[in-house]
Amino acid sequence: MELRQLRYFVAVAEELNFSRAAGRMYLSQPALSQQIRKLEQELGVALFDRTKNHVALTEAGRALLQGARRVLVLVEETAREAREVGGAEARHLRVGFPEYANHTPVADALQTFRRRHPYVELEEHETFTLQETLQQLDKLNRGTLDVGFMLRPEEDDVIKVEHVLDIELVAALPRGHPLAGREVLSMRELSEERLILFSRGFHPRSYDYVVACCREAGFEPKVVQRKEPQLYSGAATYRMVASGIGVGIVAKPVVSGYRPHDVIFKPLRDPAPVLELVAAWRRDCPSSNLQSFLEIIRELTPDADETAATPDRQPIAGA
Repeated sequence: MELRQLRYFVAVAEELNFSRAAGRMYLSQPALSQQIRKLEQELGVALFDRTKNHVALTEAGRALLQGARRVLVLVEETAREAREVGGAEARHLRVGFPEYANHTPVADALQTFRRRHPYVELEEHETFTLQETLQQLDKLNRGTLDVGFMLRPEEDDVIKVEHVLDIELVAALPRGHPLAGREVLSMRELSEERLILFSRGFHPRSYDYVVACCREAGFEPKVVQRKEPQLYSGAATYRMVASGIGVGIVAKPVVSGYRPHDVIFKPLRDPAPVLELVAAWRRDCPSSNLQSFLEIIRELTPDADETAATPDRQPIAGA
């Protein structure tokens, strides 16, 4: 029996709805159901009575719920006591993340960490431009940041990175655009459009990846060039889109957090471009606070084997 299975069980028991529990734990519903079935098989009892429109705890499920809650609390209290008695644990955790991560499981992980580790001072270093986000690497190297969330950087012997989630890229169009009535756009339909992208100087790997997606769709992108450094997404890009300067390629988490009335957003396919958000930290960092936080991130993001890619999803390929 794994602790994460107990956490999944508690979520279903409290929600009495597999769909809501799956959303709460950032799992697909089939993946959550599979974990509950594994737990039931290991225990040899049914934990839930399930019908098409109803979920209820069995008597065995009610007994497990009481014990599971005690176990999860005891685990956290024991870990806290060990850290405090040892005296070697830092009393803070410094986390850097881009603004759009507020609309991803990263925000839930920060909240969960505060609840589970109230004795740790959690410092949130939020960044608002891609340039600031990339500066997280310098802070990690200097030891002024414990963990940062960013698009996948180049690997080295100092910084360790771990996949967190894929960020879907969508097209931002001005209202009244000829393609505005479409539910989904193919990348090829943007072949005659001027595209608003972030500057290649900010993040060459991601810029080259988006360009490669265009080329795979059969065209060379017409990228809007600006003298000043260009942001990856945000209000400036939306203003350019609304003014008819071009079509923006922006991150879906940003879209979910801010929807200007004169810009609409459409999913992209053939290929479906995605960028990879990773957690990065120093390989030599011994902090158990960091390890606890990373465990929470892993709990709240789907495992690789539980998230089957859609057939037309473009591999990230180092983006």
